[in-house]
Amino acid sequence: MLPRSQGPRVIVPAPKPASTMAIPKVVIDTDAGLDDALAIFMALESHKRGDLEVVAITTVHGNTKVDNVCVNVLRILRAADLLEEIPVFVGAGQSLIHPWVDPGEPFHGSDGFGDAKLADPPPPTSLLKPQHSVWELVELSKKYENELVLVSLGPLTNVALALRLDPKFTSRLAGFYAMGGNTTALGNITVCGEFNFTCDPEAVRVVLEGTEQGICLVPWETCLYDIDITYHERRQMGAVSRPAAQLMNQIEHRILNKKEFDHWITCDQLAMAWMIDDVRNKKVPIRIEKEPTGVGASSLLTASKKCFATIELNGSHTRGQLVLDHDNRLKRKNNVIIMTAVDKELYRRYLRMAFGGEF
Repeated sequence: MLPRSQGPRVIVPAPKPASTMAIPKVVIDTDAGLDDALAIFMALESHKRGDLEVVAITTVHGNTKVDNVCVNVLRILRAADLLEEIPVFVGAGQSLIHPWVDPGEPFHGSDGFGDAKLADPPPPTSLLKPQHSVWELVELSKKYENELVLVSLGPLTNVALALRLDPKFTSRLAGFYAMGGNTTALGNITVCGEFNFTCDPEAVRVVLEGTEQGICLVPWETCLYDIDITYHERRQMGAVSRPAAQLMNQIEHRILNKKEFDHWITCDQLAMAWMIDDVRNKKVPIRIEKEPTGVGASSLLTASKKCFATIELNGSHTRGQLVLDHDNRLKRKNNVIIMTAVDKELYRRYLRMAFGGEF
C-alpha cells in the first residue's frame, strides 16, 4: 500500500536540456550579394558546429531584386546541405518611400551573384515559405524572446516594418548586429552615402529611433581601412574542395579579376564574425549601454565607439549619410556601438571557416 500523502503534490517540471537553453537563435536578414553569401556560409558553419542555431533567413531588396535574393539564398543553403532545414522568407521588394535606383553598374552584378553563369539550375522557389519576412521577424522575436539574435546584412526595410508593426520588436532581441552606414561621410554609392543605408534611409531612421537596446554596427570605413586582405590571400582561402568555396569562387570571379579596390573588401562578413565571436564568448544577450568600448584580447572587437546615431534624409549631397553625435550635443541615449578595429588574425580564421576550411 502506498503511504497517505502528507500534503499537495508538487510537480517540478524537468529542466530543458542545457544545450537548447544555451544556444542562441539567429535570424539573418539579407539582400544576398557576394559578401552576404560568405557571411551566411560563416553562420551556417557555426550552426553545424553547434555554436548557434540559424532559425530563419529573411530576404530584402538591395544588391538585387528580392526575387533574385531568394534564389541566391536557396543556392547558399543547398551548397551548405541545409536546404531542407532552414526556412527562407520573402521580404520587402522596395524601400519604404523612395524607390532605390542604383546610379551605376551594380557591384554584385544584376543578379547579386556576379552574373556568374552557374551550371546547376537554382533550387525551386516552392521551397520559400508563404509568410512575409516582416511577420516572421516579429513572430520569431516573441517565440525566442531574449534568445533571438538579428543580423542585418542589407537595407533595414524589413526591420523598420517590423518595428512599425510591433514597437517592442527589437527590445525582445538578445542582440542586433548590422553592416551599414559610415563614420566620416565616406560614401561608396553616393558622395556621402554607404550602400545599405542609402538604399532606404527612412528605414534606417525608423530603426535608429525605435531600437531600445541599440545596434552593433559595422561601418564602411572599418571594412575599407582596417582589413587588408590581398586578392592572393583571398584566392588561397578559397582553394579548398568544399561547396561553399566552390560557389564563392564562381560568383566572385568577376570582382577578383577586376580588382576595383587595392585589396579584397569584406563587409557583411565582419558583422557576422562579430556576432559569432560574441556568441562564442558568451556575450549574448547584449545591451549597448552595458557594453564597454574596450574588450578582452580574446575577442574579435579590439576598438569601438558608442554614441547616438541618426541619418540625414534631406541633403542634396548628404542623403543617406550616417550622423554621429560625438559630443552628446543632442542629449540622447547611445543607440549604436560602432566597430572601429578588429583582431585581424582572428577575423581571418572566421573567413577560412566560412570557406569550409579549418577555424
